[in-house]
Amino acid sequence: MNSVNQSPLTWMDVARRLAALAPNSPEFPPSIVRARVGWFGVELETRAQVSDEQIADWLEQLFPTRVRHQPLRLELDGPQHAAELPIETVVVDSESVFRQSFGIVDGVIEFSQPPRSDATIRPVPVVAALSVKGGTGRTTTATAFALRWAATINRPILLVDADLEAPGISYLFQGYAGTPKISLEDVITLAHSEEAVGAPETIAFAAERLRDHAIPGNLFVLPLRRDIDELASSSIRPEHLSTPDHPFALADVLSQIAEKLGCGGVVVDVRAGLVPLGVNLAMDPNVAPILVTTLADQSIRATAALVRFLAREMRRSGGFPRRPLLVINRVPAVFKQTGMDKKLIEPLVSDLLSSLVSDQPEEKAASQGIYDDLPELDPFLQVEIPELPDIQVLSGEWGSYVEQITGSGFSKIIGPGIDQWIAAELDSVSAHAPEAVQEIALPIHDTSRQELAVYSEQLIAAENAEGQVPKPLVTQSLAALAQRFQSEVPIAVSEGAKGTGKTLAARFFIAQGQWDKAVAELLGRTGAIGATLVPVCASIQSSAKFQSEVDAARGAAAKLLGLEKPMNIYETTSWLKEQFGVGHTEQAWVGIWLDVVAWSAGFKPATVGAGNDFIEWLRTKGHTIVAIIEGLEELYTTSSEPGVDTAMRAVLVSLPQKLRSEARRPVGVVVFARRDTVEAAVKQNLDQYRREYSAFALSWTEDDVLELAAWLATQSQALPDLWSPEFSALSLSDKTSRLERLWGKKLGPDDIPGKRTREAYTATWIIAVLSDLRGRLVPRDLVRLLSNAATNTPEEDEVSMYPGRLLVPRALRNAIEPTSNAKVHETEEEISELAPIFAKFRLQAEKVAAPLGTEALAEIGLDNSEVQTLIRHGIVFGQSPPYEVPELFRRGLGLRHTGARRSVVNLYRRARQR
Repeated sequence: MNSVNQSPLTWMDVARRLAALAPNSPEFPPSIVRARVGWFGVELETRAQVSDEQIADWLEQLFPTRVRHQPLRLELDGPQHAAELPIETVVVDSESVFRQSFGIVDGVIEFSQPPRSDATIRPVPVVAALSVKGGTGRTTTATAFALRWAATINRPILLVDADLEAPGISYLFQGYAGTPKISLEDVITLAHSEEAVGAPETIAFAAERLRDHAIPGNLFVLPLRRDIDELASSSIRPEHLSTPDHPFALADVLSQIAEKLGCGGVVVDVRAGLVPLGVNLAMDPNVAPILVTTLADQSIRATAALVRFLAREMRRSGGFPRRPLLVINRVPAVFKQTGMDKKLIEPLVSDLLSSLVSDQPEEKAASQGIYDDLPELDPFLQVEIPELPDIQVLSGEWGSYVEQITGSGFSKIIGPGIDQWIAAELDSVSAHAPEAVQEIALPIHDTSRQELAVYSEQLIAAENAEGQVPKPLVTQSLAALAQRFQSEVPIAVSEGAKGTGKTLAARFFIAQGQWDKAVAELLGRTGAIGATLVPVCASIQSSAKFQSEVDAARGAAAKLLGLEKPMNIYETTSWLKEQFGVGHTEQAWVGIWLDVVAWSAGFKPATVGAGNDFIEWLRTKGHTIVAIIEGLEELYTTSSEPGVDTAMRAVLVSLPQKLRSEARRPVGVVVFARRDTVEAAVKQNLDQYRREYSAFALSWTEDDVLELAAWLATQSQALPDLWSPEFSALSLSDKTSRLERLWGKKLGPDDIPGKRTREAYTATWIIAVLSDLRGRLVPRDLVRLLSNAATNTPEEDEVSMYPGRLLVPRALRNAIEPTSNAKVHETEEEISELAPIFAKFRLQAEKVAAPLGTEALAEIGLDNSEVQTLIRHGIVFGQSPPYEVPELFRRGLGLRHTGARRSVVNLYRRARQR
């Protein structure tokens, strides 16, 4: 029965409905321990007497309008001989024994709670490749995974063929090695007949025989049968090994066989469909599932149904669904280009979220993080594989088959996803393997945390950083800026949000003095054009140090060019401010900006019209310069002031156009501009303008932010060897693995073999907390977060619990509130029009909850123009109410949060896709 057809036709429909019940649901009669359903009727076994009225009320909720009285029965839609199902209750004395469901509805439904037992500690991890529909590429995926896993951990992997209908791996093995000496069918039969607990003789026997089953790729293969041409199945099936005490005995046996072989893991290729073997492995809380599908509607729907079933049954048995690796094979290129793939996958993704993440409503205070206790923050890992012509028809010979997998690009495409999933979900080194070396994490001294705190605090306001100006982390945008302009001076606009590193980048360029020197520092490459760098505008308002650096750089440039003493930056800044109210045209402002460039270099200081003469003088002398412009926002209070938009459009649009038109380009310019400044000035063709300079935009990816964390730890000398220039080339899984020294793997105790903790992964949590819900990240937020976290000294028990971490979970959680408060305060200082709006939020602190619906907006007192201002500056997000609020703003604005965990996870997932 389902939402499409609620009418019970046969007793099997009744059994299915009862089998789907959660025993701990509020309406469930607690005394019912078992139901026996068949053609004869429904017999409910209870521990105590239950009245027919109570049973009838309960059944009415399950089968509306179908309950009949005197005698109690259910009306069905079947033929006359099966039109009713009698209901009887029987009081039983026997203890109810929980029986694990493996996808079979046989008419006996146990409602008892599962026994609490310690987690099974297996010597090596087990992975199951599952699909509901055939032809999805599951076997190819399982094989590619096994090969990659073996190469990653440099240990063999046991590859098990459990496809009862199409044992492809068995055929490949037979073609390579001949008749097998042992098979999965043999292992199950022998283990079933062995009386000793755990089947030790079977394990030893199978492992010894499997030594002759090694094949290239560092794999051992356990085929389905020794005679794969024999299609009849054994009457002894994998689920027959299960007992109430050991419901997942098959995986136990396979793991121990693999250990004896010296393997680092087991990969089981499971027959398509909802078969007991697949369900047994998928429901095992210590087996990691790979779900394989295509974009075909039947495959998508069937996979979603499998996940729903598994999640329901696992929760019935008191467990939690494992985080699966979702592999979507054969995605047409045109679907990727048009976004059709996301449209087709969305129903499956929605079902995955519904099944894997609780829909329990939660309310968080402003002082509580919505991500702090959300282990399902990233509930599954998704990999899409395009259509690959070279694997449309697969070889039957092992060597050629592997060559097809690798040569087609399949392994390369799926590889990063596999690496990330292995690092997060699998214990790569067994705690019990004899060759395993357990690394002892040494405690980190408090001075390391102090070094990180001090260094990060200095970088929060880059203009105030003491000492030698550090080379910024070379992100893609800085690398592109240096790479693009080797033979001619740069003319570029580098746009970024508040806190994306504009000031630090400008300080770095100014400190180098010459363009070729800056390029060599950033790229490690010589031969770029040798142009003198001249600072024109800078964020000096709160930094005497930066002001003196700019004046010193101007003096050095003037001396190098053989010019007189330049005007200092205070003088040129004051003069620019005076020009806003004069009413200059845009063309006049181009001349003003050129004059300031000339005066900053020491050419005819304070002389109006010097700019054009300076260009000609440079051309005549054979000199080139690059004007560095940053801190434009310090020239005015709001962009609505008279003349501001014209001046900003001149420097952002017309000045670059003018300089490009000059013969031999004697003057270049690099403008570091805030995003809202660009939006206020460039009112026409903004998208086209941004595309022109997109390569230089200071946008930070998740990888960039993770690398910045490592860079900070190394630059501060807190963890001197954590970062190196090669860090950016590492895979995401390798980056997160290295960062475990900084903040651990999880926001709590790390997993140990056989025991997984229900905690969010730290790197994922960091990205979620810093996200603006548009897929944009601000590095200053990370710097401030780490600075605040590093000031939290671990307690004595935390030192022993997290000996190898610089920052413990409590420190990271505690750092969010001061980071959020500082971000809100800083934002209203930088964008004055937000100050009165933020004041309204503070008056309603802890009274209003995000997402902000119509009533909440009215309670705060926000009109439509103020809401639009909040949207424009990224404080709230959405097309219409209710508006979501990024976590760092929510907490600093004093907003509670209401909503289901599933909604929070879905919001985060969508933000990452933008």
